Amino acid sequence: MRTNRLLPVSAIVAALVLASCSSEGDETADLSGCEPAVSDDLLITPGTLTFSTNATLPPMQYVDGDEVVGMRVELVEEIATRLCLETEVMNVPFDTQIPGVQSGRWDMINTGMFYTEERAETLALVPYEVQAVAISVSDGSESDIQSVEDLAGLTIGVEAPGYEFDSVNAVNDELVAAGHEAITINTSLTNADAFQALSAGQIDGVAIVEAVTTFYQEDGRFATAISGLHPGPLAFGFAQDNDGLADLVAQTYAEMVEDGFVEELFASYGVTPYPGPYEVTTGPITVEGGDA
Repeated sequence: MRTNRLLPVSAIVAALVLASCSSEGDETADLSGCEPAVSDDLLITPGTLTFSTNATLPPMQYVDGDEVVGMRVELVEEIATRLCLETEVMNVPFDTQIPGVQSGRWDMINTGMFYTEERAETLALVPYEVQAVAISVSDGSESDIQSVEDLAGLTIGVEAPGYEFDSVNAVNDELVAAGHEAITINTSLTNADAFQALSAGQIDGVAIVEAVTTFYQEDGRFATAISGLHPGPLAFGFAQDNDGLADLVAQTYAEMVEDGFVEELFASYGVTPYPGPYEVTTGPITVEGGDA
């Protein structure tokens, strides 16, 4: 069984006492006679894997009606099913997710959070996916942006904080150091806000992971101008004192890679899996095309 909690991003998120709506998914796993493989002391709610996500990244995680759906939701549901657990998804802004898992509001983060050495110092991180940052623009304007240098002087929207924000700032620093005009970086609370600004012509582009720009381009809404910026691993996130749960999820994910589930799921979304090992990780990680 999956429960969705859709928490409005416009509310005062620090309090996290928000109105919510819940619904049971159309398809639920049959867990009858299945003994949970995770002890109750590792979970906020016994028998349930509660995870947070920021559902503004189609097709990875987004709201469809009153359901949070997408690749990362399907991924956690499969992990939970193999552990004989139900799932509950908490749809919250990105900047609340790390404090939330650390304070025990949810068991796990799966929102497309990039692995960084700094985050690994405060969270138990399990890398599982690889993404790069891209620049999404209004359809038809991509011909004006053929290289990173063409971003000079433009206004680029980005959700902050996060890896994409750091990436566009790094690009800006390189442009300025090379004598080009600076990028105007327009920050927003959510990616949905950034794309709304792009639709309204208030900004020139949005910095976001490639999977999203590809989705929007195929959907005919926006176009991808530049891709392949700063590729890096994405990770499941857990509280550091809950590395027991992190280890169980990592082991289950490794089994899903071994039996082909991950390859099939990721291929259907055009996503690159992390090559492993699948374990709680610290320190620097090198992936094809760049370092994290």
